[in-house]
Amino acid sequence: MARPDLPAGPGFNPFHSWLFINQPKRYYAWLRRRYGEAVTMKTPGGAVVTALTAEGARQALSTDPNTYDAFQKEAFTGLTGLGSLWVLDGARHQQERALLSSRFSSHHCRGYGHAIREITRRHTDSWKPGQPVNAYEAMLDISLDVILRVIFGADRGGVIDEGRRALKTLLHVAHPLIAFLPTFQRWWFPPWRRYRRAKRDFAAFVTRCLAERRARDEDSGDVLGIMLSARRHDGTSMRDDEICDELITILLAGHETTAVALAWALYEVGRHPVVLARLREELQALGPEPEPDLIVKQPYLGAICDETLRLHPILTEVARTIRLPCELLGYRLPPGLAVAVGISAIHQDPSLYPEPDEFRPDRFIERKYSAFEFLPFGGGHRRCLGAHLSDYEMRIVLATIVTCWEFAIVGEEKEVRHSIGTGPKHGVRMRMTGRLPAATSSLTAASRA
Repeated sequence: MARPDLPAGPGFNPFHSWLFINQPKRYYAWLRRRYGEAVTMKTPGGAVVTALTAEGARQALSTDPNTYDAFQKEAFTGLTGLGSLWVLDGARHQQERALLSSRFSSHHCRGYGHAIREITRRHTDSWKPGQPVNAYEAMLDISLDVILRVIFGADRGGVIDEGRRALKTLLHVAHPLIAFLPTFQRWWFPPWRRYRRAKRDFAAFVTRCLAERRARDEDSGDVLGIMLSARRHDGTSMRDDEICDELITILLAGHETTAVALAWALYEVGRHPVVLARLREELQALGPEPEPDLIVKQPYLGAICDETLRLHPILTEVARTIRLPCELLGYRLPPGLAVAVGISAIHQDPSLYPEPDEFRPDRFIERKYSAFEFLPFGGGHRRCLGAHLSDYEMRIVLATIVTCWEFAIVGEEKEVRHSIGTGPKHGVRMRMTGRLPAATSSLTAASRA
């Protein structure tokens, strides 16, 4: 028989809230040690039963999708709009995911490989030996151009310049409090006023793009074109405001998360010279200008990216609101309650990852982990839609930088919450110490051409 009561957990207090925001990894490690496989976390929005083990993740994420509703629906509606995948449910959610998934599939991502490498080189070729670089800010610029290329079909010109400005402003004013607590989505909270202005500017930019695309009447095959040509089961098309809501969701979710992952990857390989040397050896064995599809298949490169996402998960948890009664780890959970999977706790489980605080890429070569043991992109029917693109982009960008540049990491880093996810507190400070000879030769040849 399932128990009708809930797992034990800490009461709500300001110190726990501070830890959750400022030291999420430490907080989840403590929760797992103190409460075991599940914990009930008290939040301003109500209780959240959180699974802290891979088995708990399997049970929570394998349940019939109709059991769950979107989590923090009011807060995310304010952040992105009623047409966002973050807040849609049921058949509408399934239709929207099916509509967009083709442009983010692993097969389709392979078509962006050369563009990702070219965008990376365009941004990094201007670096100079001795120059300080904030990895997070630099990777944001690269990731932004990649996602704009995928959505709008171009990465140069006035349209992209305007989109880059609008989105960067929107991202920088997305305060964590407005992302999680609708109480702060009010006129009296300055970050909310700034976010509303930035959101209106982005909506105006999208409206102009839609008008220009309709005037050209062409099928470009990018995400914007797919949205314009899409028809639902009842024959209706997506309204402009619905397209804008989905674009905000895709851009906020897919832009910063990939940039954060890349910043952490540079941080770790920069602090582990043996790892970096082995990675360069693997990549240099491919010869000059290898095909992007060949690069992403390299096992040690993949292991480094996976270990980075394990040690520094951008999403420390994923949550749902229970719609129908369900069971989790022997507890019977009622409708209206929230259930979550503590990704950070699972990624730090020493029974899965010995010495979990150590950066050890070889663990992903020595063992294959299940989708409930390693879940940096969440799981179930709401798994991150852009997971394939993010993974593909991360590998190509990292490979491009480490084969072109020598660099040193300056100072220590730790995780803090940015908006929805976490990131490095200081942005990963680097100093470029020199361009690698092969990269210098390639740059000289390119300039002569």
